Order: sequence, then structure tokens, then C-alpha cells
Amino acid sequence: MMKGKTEDSGIFKIRNIPENPFLLFSKWYQENQVKNIGTNVLCLSTATKDGKVSARNVVLRRLDEDGFVIMTDCRSKKVAEMRENPYVAMTFLWVQEVNDGDLQVRQARAEGIIKELPIDDWIDIYDREPLYCKIRAYVCHQGQNVEWDDLKEHHDELHNLFVEGSHTLERPDHVRAFKMDPSMIEFYETEGDQIADRVMYLKEEDEWRMTRIAA
Repeated sequence: MMKGKTEDSGIFKIRNIPENPFLLFSKWYQENQVKNIGTNVLCLSTATKDGKVSARNVVLRRLDEDGFVIMTDCRSKKVAEMRENPYVAMTFLWVQEVNDGDLQVRQARAEGIIKELPIDDWIDIYDREPLYCKIRAYVCHQGQNVEWDDLKEHHDELHNLFVEGSHTLERPDHVRAFKMDPSMIEFYETEGDQIADRVMYLKEEDEWRMTRIAA
């Protein structure tokens, strides 16, 4: 009788864990900047005051020393829910090949209160947006029904005005930025077929407390 293939197993360990979770997040974030096209993408989860949850992928526009900044259309469903219930969750996932083909999987989760930022704190983010994003801010009322032909016509008209120099595409009033101040940040990491390691930080009276938790 043939013996089955022997499978390997192990437990991964996250090493050199700092006292401040933003130091670890920044390290992972920077290490994935070049190799992973989805470095800036996060899943933002919001909920109504009645607990109805929704989630979508958005772009991290700025990483501060104490929070995560996003920019969006304040007429959207996500913003309506954030204003109704400001407690949100963010999830980042980075996957890349390491060690001759093994997959390194890293996930970072954060939970906390999100607040709108004053415009002068983040206007440079909008100013750096590529042309198509600025046009989108004008022609797309996020989440509303639309006819494709009408959208295309509006886009082309605005694009031509910009090319002619008669429209500068300054920030429309409905484009706003929000910052999440986390009270929890959790890190999950593994390589290959190893059982993942997880580290959780909880903020208590402006101080971070770190514990390991099971995968």
C-alpha cells in the first residue's frame, strides 16, 4: 500500500513587535508599496444605527502617525452611514511571493471612530488627483442611477472644457476627507503552509496595549 504524501506544518511568528502599532503598519505598508498593486486599497465597513452593515473597497489617501485618511463623495451611502454611526472598520490585505514561491499573507484590521477633516488639512490630496478622478468627482453622483450615454456626454464636455482651459476642476463641495482614529489594530501574518500569527493592539487611555491572539 502506497504511503500518502507527507505534509508539512508549522507556526509563523511575527518578530520585532513595536509598542506602537502604527510603526508596524507603516513597515508593512512600505514593504508592499512596490510589489503589490493593491497596497493602498482597503475594505471599509460601515453600519447604520440599526446595525445594517455594508462594505466596499476604497483607497487610503494618507497614512498619518495616528490614523487613516480617505477621501470620498459625501453624498454617498458610506458617508450617510458614517454620519449616522461613526464607528467603522478597515481591512488591508497584502499577498506576495517570498522564499522561492511561498506566499506571504499579511492582513491588518483597524476599528475606531471616523471624523470629517477640515478642508485645509487635506486639500493637497485632491490637488494631486489624476485628471480622470477630478472629472469623476464632477460627473458621478456616487451610488445614483445613471444612463451611460448621458454620463459619457457629460464627461466629454467637461474634459473638453478642461483642455481648452475654461474649467480648472477645482474641488467640488461634495468631495470630503475623513480620518479614522483607531481604538484597535490587529495584524495577521503567515508564510507558506504555516499557521498564522496574530497580534492585537488595544488603545486604553491613549496608551496601546499589545497581546497575541490565536489565528
